Amino acid sequence: MQKATIFQLVVVAATMLLAACSGDEAETTAASEGPLVEVVEVAPASAAGTVRASGMIGYRREPVLAFTAAGVVGAIEVDSGDVVRRGQRLATLRRTGAGANVDEAALARANAERDLARTQELFERGFVSEARLESARLAVERARDSSVLTAPADGVILRRAAEPAQTVAAGAPVFVFGETGSGIVVRAPVASNDAARIRIGDAAQIRVNGAQRPGRVTRVGAKGDDATGAFEVEIEVTTPEGLRSGMVAEVDVAAAPGENAQTSIVVPTLALLDARADQGVVYVLDENAIARRRAVRTAGVTQAGVIVVEGLNPGDRVVAAGAAYVREGESVRIAPGV
Repeated sequence: MQKATIFQLVVVAATMLLAACSGDEAETTAASEGPLVEVVEVAPASAAGTVRASGMIGYRREPVLAFTAAGVVGAIEVDSGDVVRRGQRLATLRRTGAGANVDEAALARANAERDLARTQELFERGFVSEARLESARLAVERARDSSVLTAPADGVILRRAAEPAQTVAAGAPVFVFGETGSGIVVRAPVASNDAARIRIGDAAQIRVNGAQRPGRVTRVGAKGDDATGAFEVEIEVTTPEGLRSGMVAEVDVAAAPGENAQTSIVVPTLALLDARADQGVVYVLDENAIARRRAVRTAGVTQAGVIVVEGLNPGDRVVAAGAAYVREGESVRIAPGV
């Protein structure tokens, strides 16, 4: 009986020892199986003081062309993408408000044309102003039962907004027009503290589809956007060949360094968590591959990733992929070859 009891005690002790060893082994295995992530070692993307932003390419002047009276569109003679010359006919309109009575409309036209001829003679003799002459010309145009829309300058039709037989109101957009002689610019929003450091004439580098072009700042917005608070900066592209309105460009403006000028760093888009406005969080690894949350301030998104202007230092190891599965203070496994 005593031997059986001793044997049972030995079995129980062995079982407890095995269970303890199995538990330690499970904990060790769990610790070694942290989330698998990809890591990048960040480096400066631009020099301190440089303002980096993304913007849209467009012509400096892109007016909306419209008829001055209501009516039915007769003919549309151009389409989106067509290159046109100054004075070229673009569309015609049959007016619906020129007069319900045909005889009355004809009389109105005759009176307007007679007044224009008299005003033209007085203008040539110096008795009336040019503004009075333009008013007389406008009166003739309004009295006609049809209108012709012409190109105000050499340019390109960016968008067509009307169709033949369509009824349009006075001032309704018919075309969006790009004036080629006005030049190509990039309009980019920047934060208020960056806008304060940018001056007209500052040199800039513009990147479109990987190709770099020189430029210079021609305008800095005087008022921030009501929704975002950003200020629009206009950069003229000095070599615009091959560019089209609506393309996305990245710009680096050589602005004057501020008191707290930061070196911008680009991190992969997937690295940024909890993004709100210009704030976000990334995970940075310490020397033991332990993940630590780091708050950062951003300044836009480019094709290469998110621009970080505060919160990271060159050489930091940032979780580039898999950050959504990482927790604060957790050990991670770095994917081979990264």
